[in-house]
Amino acid sequence: MRSISVGGQVLSIDPSVFSTSSSQGTIVDSGTTLAYLADEAYDAFVDAITKTVSQTVRPVLSKGNQCYLITSSVTDIFPQVSLNFAGGASLILNPPDYLVQQNSIGGAAVWCIGFQKIQGQGITILGDLVLKDKIIVYDLANQRIGWTDYDCSMSVNVSANLNSGRTEFVNAGQMSNDGSSPDQLQSIIASLLNMIMLAALLFS
Repeated sequence: MRSISVGGQVLSIDPSVFSTSSSQGTIVDSGTTLAYLADEAYDAFVDAITKTVSQTVRPVLSKGNQCYLITSSVTDIFPQVSLNFAGGASLILNPPDYLVQQNSIGGAAVWCIGFQKIQGQGITILGDLVLKDKIIVYDLANQRIGWTDYDCSMSVNVSANLNSGRTEFVNAGQMSNDGSSPDQLQSIIASLLNMIMLAALLFS
């Protein structure tokens, strides 16, 4: 990652904050629930969001997190955020991709910044909060990563290179080429899971 934009404006963050080395850089981790920014980037990010919406919503602090009292849709009020990467790629975040709803106070919804601050480390972690409704592609051979927006409530088509050399689009619910039905596949998967669980019990 190289920079962050809020509402189309690149934030004034020292580029060295995002430099990649053995001790710092950006990690894409779908196993992490939220997202984390180095403190230098976090403060600039939160300040930019708050400045953009301060005329429309009421900023409040909740358990040390920057939150906002909102009586209308967050998508109508909050700006789009762009995480900008080397090579010109950008991960676009709409308000629900960086805000988390906490509760309600007096009829107003409380939405909080979903990014957390990492103190004293130049590490950015992009967790599930910002990765949801996106298909992520890990190109390990070429050390690249890619993404595209996708409604993940729908089935996913996966491109598979078969031994015959042809490319086939395989629906995730029907991943067999031998005529097996989805019910048969579910039965096979269930059997495999049972075997894994049994092995875990035996070796624990």
